[in-house]
This record gives sequence, C-alpha cells and structure tokens, in this order.
Amino acid sequence: MQPLRLSAIALLWLLSSCAWADIVLVIKPRETQLTLAFVDALQQRRPADTLLVRLLGEQPEPGAATLVITMGLEALEWRLQQASTVPTIATFITLDQLTPQYHAGHPPFVQVLLASAKPERQLILAQLLIPRLHSVGLLHSDQQQWQRSLWQTAAQRRKLKLQARSVADQQDLLRHLTSLLDDSEVLIGLDDPQVYNAANLKPLLLSAYNRNRVLIGPSAPFIAAGSLSTTYSSAQDMADSLEEILQDDWRPGAVRYPTHFSVLSNPQVARSLGLPPPRDAELRQRIHAEEQASP
Repeated sequence: MQPLRLSAIALLWLLSSCAWADIVLVIKPRETQLTLAFVDALQQRRPADTLLVRLLGEQPEPGAATLVITMGLEALEWRLQQASTVPTIATFITLDQLTPQYHAGHPPFVQVLLASAKPERQLILAQLLIPRLHSVGLLHSDQQQWQRSLWQTAAQRRKLKLQARSVADQQDLLRHLTSLLDDSEVLIGLDDPQVYNAANLKPLLLSAYNRNRVLIGPSAPFIAAGSLSTTYSSAQDMADSLEEILQDDWRPGAVRYPTHFSVLSNPQVARSLGLPPPRDAELRQRIHAEEQASP
C-alpha cells in the first residue's frame, strides 16, 4: 500500500500545482538578446506557468492571463492604455523614464521593477573601491533634478557629502563638471541621457581622470567605455528579483529596485589610476552583506 499511497500524494501535488499555475503574458518591444535571456530565465524559475510571449507590434491582449509582464517603456505605456486590470509588473524601466508625475499616475494594478542601479548600492560600491571616501559628485540635467533627493537620502545613510551640479545648457557641461570635480572625490553617474551619452562620455571621462577622479556607473555599457565600476542587474538578476515580487504581497503602484544584482568593473581603469584591480564577485558579496545589515 505504501507505493500506492505515495503515488496518490504525488498525483495530488501535481494536480494542485497545475491548478495554481499562472498564465503569464510577457510583452516585449522587439526581439533582442536581452529579451530572449529574460524570458528564458523566467521560464526556468516558473516551470509550472504558461508563458505567452508577444511582441508589442502584435497588439497583444491580456485575455485570460493572470499576470502581465512588460519589458521597457513602450510596452508599459501601451499597457497603461488598456482597460484590463490584470496585475502587471513593468520591467526594464529606468529612472530617467520615470518622472515623479509618471510615478504618481500608476494605477494600483501596476508595479514597476526598475533597471536602474540603486543609489545606495552605487555609493557602497564607491566606498569599497575608494577607502576613506568622504564626498561624491552628482552631475545631472535640469530634467533629472528630481533624482537628486534620492541620491541625497542615500548619501546621508552612507555618511557621505553629496555635491551636485545641474546642467541647463550643454555648452556649460564641462564648466560645471570641473567645479564638481574640484569639490568631490568621485563622480557618480546616474540615468540621465542628456548628460551621460555617447557624445559627452569622452570629455566627461578625460576631465575626471585628469583630476584623478573615477566615474562610478551609471550602467554596465559604460564600463567598456572607461567607467571604473557599477552595479547592474542582468536578465537573470531581473528574473530573480521579479520572482521575489511575486512571492510577496501585492504592493499597488510600487516602484522597486532589483534585489538581485551583479558588479562589473574595468581593471584597466583601476590600474591606470593606481587602484587595486576590482574583484567583482567579492564586491557583490560585500555590498549584499551591507544591504542585509542595513535597517
């Protein structure tokens, strides 16, 4: 009777799993390596779910889906125009795309999982890379001035002095940068495409390194271009972070940073500035420990 009893339990468990399986509609703007990796990671983490993957151009409908996951701003904007109130998690949204007004307009059935690096996480990284760090510099456009308060709060928690400059005119960028570098020990990049873009990156980096200052952030693509280091969330990190959201109680309209992240550094930049070569895995572990210890 024991084998029969075990078989019955296994069957009940299987039926229960199927009953609770979700139909998840994933809406992505286009087919890329990132979207493919993210969907693959989701499927691995939720094997009992039915994943329906649709391109935005296909005009998908939530239909019988129990959960909608959008990728990028275009997909989120499309979703907000739909009448359906199916719970939705918007992923791969950056802070520069999420103005305070936009944030305030989110309906309760939407949560946002940011792709931006968490400010305090970036500051912890800077402190680990640059011992006895006291002040950090923040350069931003007028349009992204609202982000300053996020960084100010994070700097206060890390007992760092934040020096910030706002750039209203691109012609004044280097003047503001020079003043900022004179008053701070490291430059912190943030999601602000008007300041941190391909045209500005070289003069930003040259000005910083001529004054023996490093750039932390703003994202992984900037590392190869000459930024020293950053925290970021890969497709796998985002899938893990989304899984934690799904295990949590629903928080209407919440905007969250990924809980899972990685560290990427440029050893060549470190050597050129006389810094020890960063060990990314160790840095990630130490940042994670700091976050766990924070109240």
